[in-house]
Amino acid sequence: MVKILFHFGELSLKGKNRRLFEKRMARNIRGALKGVLLPDGLHREYGRMVAEVTQTSPGLLQHLALLPGVRNFSLVHETGLSLESMKQTAKQAVLADYGDNVAGTPFRVTSKRSDKRFPHPSMEINYEIGGFLKTELGLSVNLSEPVMDVRVEVGLDAAYIYTRKIPGIGGLPVGTSGKGVVLFSGGIDSPVAAYTMMKRGMSATLVHCYNSTINRDFAKIKDLARQLSRYQGHIKLYLIDLEEFQRHAIALVPPEYRMIIYKRQMIREAARIADKVHAQALITGDSLGQVASQTLGNIQAIYDASPLPLLSPLIGSDKEEIIALARRIGTFDISIEEYCDICSFLISKHPETNGKRSMVAQYEAQLPTGSIECPVTLRVFDDGEDAAQV
Repeated sequence: MVKILFHFGELSLKGKNRRLFEKRMARNIRGALKGVLLPDGLHREYGRMVAEVTQTSPGLLQHLALLPGVRNFSLVHETGLSLESMKQTAKQAVLADYGDNVAGTPFRVTSKRSDKRFPHPSMEINYEIGGFLKTELGLSVNLSEPVMDVRVEVGLDAAYIYTRKIPGIGGLPVGTSGKGVVLFSGGIDSPVAAYTMMKRGMSATLVHCYNSTINRDFAKIKDLARQLSRYQGHIKLYLIDLEEFQRHAIALVPPEYRMIIYKRQMIREAARIADKVHAQALITGDSLGQVASQTLGNIQAIYDASPLPLLSPLIGSDKEEIIALARRIGTFDISIEEYCDICSFLISKHPETNGKRSMVAQYEAQLPTGSIECPVTLRVFDDGEDAAQV
């Protein structure tokens, strides 16, 4: 059996609501450890959680490092609450993580007592265990720049000892900051925007608009949704056919304004889904100035179609930053697969970059923006698996 010790960052700032955040974090960790977590294998202590699992793998550890809300975690050795047992377990931890040839390695011991009733203060624990390891293994004490930091955390019923921390993504547990609907294009940016909002605790619903005359294969979109569900758990993907609306737009709107008109209608459709799922905001993957539709003038012309707050978490990010995060969360390779984007369908080679509200209003007055019933398909994914089609 393997034990994993989780630490959290912002949860410590939540005061009286902290327990609610911790309950949500526990639920999300259980989802991430599905299949390897022992029954009743997760318990909470103040400021941390301990999970007992049957096994770990590099893929599982990478997944846990990207779980919103986790500041860091460690594979730990559990021991009883006596200095002698802590000394022996600390020795086992060092040998397990660094091997037998550790003589001369600069080290220190860092201890922490969450239960102040434990009779030995932290400085005494550091001194006793440090002296034992120095004698037994020939380690070299270096308090300022150690190669090895042997950490000891004294809990209520046990102590946890480890030598390595795996950094997490931080943020808040998904589900603690309300619901948002993501305009999900299938490109590189929108999955990253969805994940970024998950990191801030938002539960994301995905809305993908398509044209059934040019695309009926959603394998790529479903693969992206499936990947994001690994971080959120349960996630919904709505597929909305804008074929009829685009037919009207192509007939009545000049090519240079079609992208703006398309995106405004997509916002309206996303807002309808938001009303259905009781979401409080819409999310886009826009990055200021990246493409023609993301100039400040066009953002103004497009965003005012939204009756809800419209959030753009990537607005100040450059493409390289977005790509780096896409690679880290496992969406990049899926996003670059070939796919026919609805927004590129019969628009000008030189689209308008500073849309005027007066022109938008003139064109939309001729369009059935609110009367078309767009076909909607719902797909549901749970923790990286297809759950249902509705």
